[in-house]
Amino acid sequence: MKRILPVILGCILSVPAYADGFRVVGLNGSDTVFVWRDKNSHDEALNLINAGVHRTKPELLLPLLACVVASGTAAIVTDGGFITQDVMIVSGENAGCRGNIPTESLKAN
Repeated sequence: MKRILPVILGCILSVPAYADGFRVVGLNGSDTVFVWRDKNSHDEALNLINAGVHRTKPELLLPLLACVVASGTAAIVTDGGFITQDVMIVSGENAGCRGNIPTESLKAN
């Protein structure tokens, strides 16, 4: 067990370079960014939005959200992708919120 501890500690301390220095930004100039619970929730929300559900029953989207943050909020990437990114919000009242956002909502500092 004592030999494993340095390995675990090393893994924790070796944060990838892509993990810091980002801000989430609203799409099309929006002041807010929707952070979806996960990729599946993000996909389901997009399907509902495309069907117009957000106009008639926006409350149906709420269970799919992890949080809603202001554009410009600091975040780290926890798992990168091509179309979407898994992030953790690291500033503001929603610090610690984890979820999925579109890649175009992520900007380097």
